[in-house]
Amino acid sequence: MANATEARLERERTGLCADCVHARRVESSRGSLFLLCELSRSDPRFTKYPRLPVLSCPGYQNNLGSAESP
Repeated sequence: MANATEARLERERTGLCADCVHARRVESSRGSLFLLCELSRSDPRFTKYPRLPVLSCPGYQNNLGSAESP
């Protein structure tokens, strides 16, 4: 139950990035957490650190391997 609640809260804070295969969590030396979009390395349409929550993204791919449109 706690894991489901935590996952829901994470999804509310970060949007699609919460379960996107291209998102990587980056922690600063001061403990701040950021989400890095790996697509930004090869495609200029994507920002390196997108403003959260991301509600729509053409590069979104669910971690489960299926593309999903919200």
